[in-house]
Amino acid sequence: MGLLISIVGIYWAFYDFAFGEFVDTIKSVKYEYVLLACVLIISSVWLRAIRWKYLFKTDDGVETYSLFRYELIGYFGNNVLPLRLGELLRAYILGKEYSLSKPYVFGTIVLERILDTLALILLSIFLLFIYPLTSLIESYIYTGIILSAILVIFLFILKRRKIVDTESGFLLIISNFFQGFKNLEYNKIPLLFLLSIFTWSIYWLDVHLIQYAFGFGMTPADSLLLLVVSTLFMSIPSAPGMIGTFHFGVKYVMVDLFSTSYAYTVSEATSFAIILHAYGYISYTILGAIYFARSQFHKNAISEVLK
Repeated sequence: MGLLISIVGIYWAFYDFAFGEFVDTIKSVKYEYVLLACVLIISSVWLRAIRWKYLFKTDDGVETYSLFRYELIGYFGNNVLPLRLGELLRAYILGKEYSLSKPYVFGTIVLERILDTLALILLSIFLLFIYPLTSLIESYIYTGIILSAILVIFLFILKRRKIVDTESGFLLIISNFFQGFKNLEYNKIPLLFLLSIFTWSIYWLDVHLIQYAFGFGMTPADSLLLLVVSTLFMSIPSAPGMIGTFHFGVKYVMVDLFSTSYAYTVSEATSFAIILHAYGYISYTILGAIYFARSQFHKNAISEVLK
């Protein structure tokens, strides 16, 4: 299904693609800004590693550098495996290295993604005040706010409830999974949100840097809208690496949503989408592949995850 959606997304993003115009546009890009964006996006992974460490117990003994490597391995897995199995891949390898339960590690990863969602919602709320949005985009944001509020209430209820220890196979897996949520300490919440906002601010800055490399002249608010909407499209099931859905999302924003303020051509929009996707995809995949190959548990990791 994800592959089919990606094929549709690729068609809508590139059916009117002009290769000659793409080459001309790419030649004029200031690649020093793209390179800076690559450095920044890797630094954001370090912030993610710091945040992830706070989701473990102190006696788990996990180190920030190890989590940095496994974050990148996760991105590598998401870019080459179906169903975004990179999350399971990093849970498997980290669990092996530190002798931790895989469901327990995966529970911390799910909590990580929840923090990302809440940070994105906060940026979306900020966008409501600084940008004239269409009713469709506003409805998505308001829906996200409501769902996020329900999610936060659920997490607080889960935090307060006692999880019964059990030796039963399936129940033990469930108990270990929710233990990752139980590790969330109230005094760490402000720092976790701060790290999340810093991380997403880097993504925002990167979008603005790359549009500057193209000489587009977008405002910071334009870049934030592009980030929010393209991330919404990335949440749609797709082929590995969010190929197609991401590109269509960027094209939709630049050609349709920006039509009253700018006159971006289809070629400019698709060229920008390609570079905006490629700078992160290549950075994550290369470094993640290197760390995966160096991992002592890489040999059977993918086959175990795909079972």
